Amino acid sequence: MLDLGQYIVQLLLSHDCVIVPGFGGFVANYQDAVHNESSHTFYPPSKKIVFNSSLSHNDGLLISSVAEQLGVGYDEAAQLVAQSVDEAWIMLEKGNTLKLEGIGFFRYSDDSALTFEPQLTENLLTESYGLCSFRFPPLSYQSQPETVINNDNIRKMPVIDTKKVLRYAAVVVPIAVLVGIIPFYRQYQQTETVPVSMPVNQPIEDTISATIPAQSVDYAIEASTDKRAALFYNETSSQTTKVQKNKRIQSGIFYIIGGSFKDRANAEKYVKKYKKAGFDSEIIETDNLYRVSLGVYGDKVIALHELRRIRAKEDYSNAWLYTKAD
Repeated sequence: MLDLGQYIVQLLLSHDCVIVPGFGGFVANYQDAVHNESSHTFYPPSKKIVFNSSLSHNDGLLISSVAEQLGVGYDEAAQLVAQSVDEAWIMLEKGNTLKLEGIGFFRYSDDSALTFEPQLTENLLTESYGLCSFRFPPLSYQSQPETVINNDNIRKMPVIDTKKVLRYAAVVVPIAVLVGIIPFYRQYQQTETVPVSMPVNQPIEDTISATIPAQSVDYAIEASTDKRAALFYNETSSQTTKVQKNKRIQSGIFYIIGGSFKDRANAEKYVKKYKKAGFDSEIIETDNLYRVSLGVYGDKVIALHELRRIRAKEDYSNAWLYTKAD
């Protein structure tokens, strides 16, 4: 009698079904990893073997494997398998238990039904090669003891009368505000100069204090440039189109402002300071202030370019662009 068990085990490693002609088929199904909660044991994924007596036709798989391993012909291998199957049925009909090595046990139950009890000796799932079962006991957590608070040692806070506090605040707060404002108001009246500058962290476009006309930049260039001078353009002259100095501000012209003052004497001091630094500085009267310019331009694009260049210097980071609408 052939040991059919060893042939079946070898074939189930690479096949999901092995049929023993005249006996039945062994089907391998994938089984996920298992955790046994009672023994706290973890088992890797494997193949679960079930027996189906309806699969008894000859598919040639088992007989071909026997012929190859025994080195005999197909017909001779088929005869050996058939003899082993006949001997297996005789053993079962006598009430004995049939054992297939590495597969499991067969026997007839009390109601004459053939039962199969799988008992695999190895994991037939090749993807789980090298994985074994292990036991991991459950973790135990120690509960923290509850802290009992003695209410006798707790200091009780006095109850605050909210209405009384609000009445007190309604009297004290206005007085405190007036006391704080008076010194600042006096200091404001005594201040001789009022520097006016735009915030440095705002974009340059937003620092223009007056809106420009709705016309395009090209129109502004044409309106502010002398036509005769444009006809006799000289390449050796400066690329920036500067406007003739004028103490009264002109609409459509762009001024880079270095500071604004109420006192003209202070403005003249800064004009001298800026001229020593190389700027074509002058005083512009507008909004009851004397504004000291660092440059005057008829082109907005050129004025913005010069403003960025001037603000890059440490002492002129507060410079800003000013223009007046028509």
